[in-house]
Amino acid sequence: MIISLALSFIAIASGTLLTYTYDEDAPLASRLCSGACIGFALMGLIGFALALLFGLTTTTLLATALLQAATGLLLLNPLRRDQINADLNHSTQAISRAISNPDRWTIIYFLFYGGVAIASWMIFARAIFEKPDGIYTGVLNNYGDLPFHLSVITRFSFGQNFPPEDPTFAGVRFTYPFITDFISSMFVRAGASLRDSMFIENWILGIALVGVLHRFGQQLLRNRTAAILTPVLVVLNGGFGWAMLFDDVNKSGAGVFQVLRHIQHSYTILPEVALGWRWGNAVTSLLVPQRGFLLGIPLAVIVFTQWWTASRSDDAEVTSKKVKGKKKSAGKRQLTFGQSP
Repeated sequence: MIISLALSFIAIASGTLLTYTYDEDAPLASRLCSGACIGFALMGLIGFALALLFGLTTTTLLATALLQAATGLLLLNPLRRDQINADLNHSTQAISRAISNPDRWTIIYFLFYGGVAIASWMIFARAIFEKPDGIYTGVLNNYGDLPFHLSVITRFSFGQNFPPEDPTFAGVRFTYPFITDFISSMFVRAGASLRDSMFIENWILGIALVGVLHRFGQQLLRNRTAAILTPVLVVLNGGFGWAMLFDDVNKSGAGVFQVLRHIQHSYTILPEVALGWRWGNAVTSLLVPQRGFLLGIPLAVIVFTQWWTASRSDDAEVTSKKVKGKKKSAGKRQLTFGQSP
């Protein structure tokens, strides 16, 4: 597991360094979140390319780490080094101020991301766990997806599935977005257990997703409250099935907390109901069972953020040119009117 954590650290560090090549104004915390997503995606792509040539071996893992660590060459640029040092100093001073004299938003951010880290840990820790009689999952919607992902990971790890075939249908080209599972297979080859290989990646990317959504909300809405609500609305989305919770509370007579401690059924996906309630939560219906979204969604949000930032910059540049043009035109008219006939 230690080697897997080291590979994760290299991936996050390399991805964070790469953010300095395209994102000038991002704070360090946002860079770390974006860097985790970019770094893991890059690690999966480099590792897969090498595995196609040499198989998924220890040498492949070492070569992947070395190639990814080569992003450190970006530090040869003195201007980039100065920018990184400035970000580190600013972050250190901000942390010091937050500890000595915390304001309202410092407390909000601390509680928010602390809650995200704890909730992500609790959810992804139950995505897969082992008992003496077999492998279990604590997420109902993961019941059918987990065996598939385990087959993909183990086929890459021990079956050398290169070029990849569908693990379910022999001889069929694999069309599922498998890089997320391939990263877990790299961790397995590095010595991690199946559970740890999935948990490390899930937990890091889960927190990173919240971070990139927060940055996107900040760039889009320019409001702190709206920005922090953006990941909340995305992650905690779902239907109105929770309204049925009140009926269960009334029927049980035990109180809402007692019902929540012993939930008997899902409130978002109820195929047995005549109306066919089906609006699953993003975490339990997408991020946990359909692991490809763990990389796909945050990478898309990073692109959308840069797209929006670039469009705002273009609009500001056009507006500035128009204002300058009007000033020049006004100056020419004033000069004309001031001349002698």
